[in-house]
Amino acid sequence: MNILKLLFCLLFLCFIQNELYSQEAIRTFEENKEINLKGNETHTYELQLKKGDFFQLHLKQKNVNLQVLLLSSQKDTLQGFLNNFRKDGLEIVEFPVKKSDTYIFQISPYISRWLKGTDRDNFIKNINGSYAIEKFKILSQKQYETLLEFRQKQKDSVVSWIQKKSITINSVIAETGFEDLNHLKPILKDIQVVGMGETSHGTKEIFQMKHRMLEFLVKEMGFTLFGIEASHVGCRPINDYVLHGKGNSRDALSAQGFWIWNTEEVIEMIEWMHDYNKTIPDAKKVKFVGIDTQLVGLDLAYTRVRNFLKRTANHPMLEVNIDSIFKATKTLKSDKISVSDTRQKLYTLLSYIIMNKTHLVQKTSNKEYFNVIADLKKIIQGVEVKDSKLQKRAGFNIRDEYMAQTVVEALQKEGSNAKMMLWAHNSHINKDPSSYTNSSQKPLGSALKRYLGDKKYYAIGFATYQGTFQARSYTKNKNTYVYGKAGSFKIYPGEEGHFDWYFAQSKKDRLYIHLKQLTNPNAVQSFLKKNLKMHSAGATWTFDRSYSPIFNIIPGKQFDGIIFIKETSAAILTPAGKREIEKRIKNGE
Repeated sequence: MNILKLLFCLLFLCFIQNELYSQEAIRTFEENKEINLKGNETHTYELQLKKGDFFQLHLKQKNVNLQVLLLSSQKDTLQGFLNNFRKDGLEIVEFPVKKSDTYIFQISPYISRWLKGTDRDNFIKNINGSYAIEKFKILSQKQYETLLEFRQKQKDSVVSWIQKKSITINSVIAETGFEDLNHLKPILKDIQVVGMGETSHGTKEIFQMKHRMLEFLVKEMGFTLFGIEASHVGCRPINDYVLHGKGNSRDALSAQGFWIWNTEEVIEMIEWMHDYNKTIPDAKKVKFVGIDTQLVGLDLAYTRVRNFLKRTANHPMLEVNIDSIFKATKTLKSDKISVSDTRQKLYTLLSYIIMNKTHLVQKTSNKEYFNVIADLKKIIQGVEVKDSKLQKRAGFNIRDEYMAQTVVEALQKEGSNAKMMLWAHNSHINKDPSSYTNSSQKPLGSALKRYLGDKKYYAIGFATYQGTFQARSYTKNKNTYVYGKAGSFKIYPGEEGHFDWYFAQSKKDRLYIHLKQLTNPNAVQSFLKKNLKMHSAGATWTFDRSYSPIFNIIPGKQFDGIIFIKETSAAILTPAGKREIEKRIKNGE
């Protein structure tokens, strides 16, 4: 019995010892020292703080997105900090101490809860970054009050700058004159592409303002191309309508396949383009170009490729069945093996067309041959955008890269003097390569900046403070989202310190401001470099939440200018737009 007790004690001591060694050692805050962080490590710090203190901790991230958890001495979770959704820049932890206690800080990599299974394991395996404590301060109550006073002066300086330097926008409605917009002429005179963002895919006044900006750029600045975040192939009927009057605007708009653009505001813009083009020479007519490369609105491409191959007759070198490939392409899911398999078959088809050019051109024509290659490229790009494994290997946003290439191709086709107004979401048009769009870095705007140069691409972001926006509703059932009809969602006023809040303090209902002014005061320069929150919605939202969707931006890195519309409302779906959503609900999309 004594031997058993001895063995039990030894085993217990070994267990305790292993537990002690397995725990992360308590660290002390030390400024300007680089600390490596790998996998799902958690670094723990402890600090005694007293009531009335104000705590400041600024962590400089390098190749890792940090999150910080604040615990009490009793291990109760008090607050979480995750403000900078990037692998670089500052993660800022600040809070007033309300109770004297020993506080525990846990610093670890941010790992999305949506990552499951092997995807989660691989993500954790590849985490290999570091951080340094750039600032570590404990302020007294008096020092905290002085800091608050300084910050208020900075806010006042930014608001004053917005009031003095912004241009008041008279109206968001087209054909109301250009007296206010003429101030933009010297800023945009050498620009080749003007990116026009949006806070959501369903905001009426922003859609209307983009229509007005198109009118200004076409009539006053010589722009002849309009590009939009919609199917490149699917937008061809719209271009046929605005250039040649073929068909009608509503059927043409429905052909592009994106319900978000199937609104009365977009119809009005298309009709304006059609009417304007009837009054001017061919060389000055404005063309409508879709730039997106998703698997939407590709029916014309499928038809053209299929008909081309049928006309050239069966060939022994054609090793794939075109009908089965296109059937698979239309039903692809990003998490299925079939995505990679379909992509390889499309590559085989493209290889056949390229290797047998002489035979195929002889059977058809040079123009038809290159048109088919262009269509097949868009189909392949759509499949590649759908391939989640390829996206992870690429390390950049495949969809946005292809959208940028489509913009550049459209410009090259029109000639060296071509100019385009580009319509897309704020997250796409932004110029910062380190920012995320649909969970991947290097958005469309950063790629255009790389292709065209910073001085040829100008990004105008939009901001709004309150109102409503249109989006499809969704509910969550366990780990699955169920999408419903389109609805009008409330935009709650931005909190103090949010990007939108600053503009609301200007007392202007509508304004434009150029951000890259050389004489900006220090407070403004600091403001433009800050990681700020702003209202930003996509195509879906839920009625289960009593707050507005937000997005983190560094305004000076992402945009050249801002158009602010204080109060906005939901866009108006066309009857065809409503039918498109009903079809998607029926198909479980």
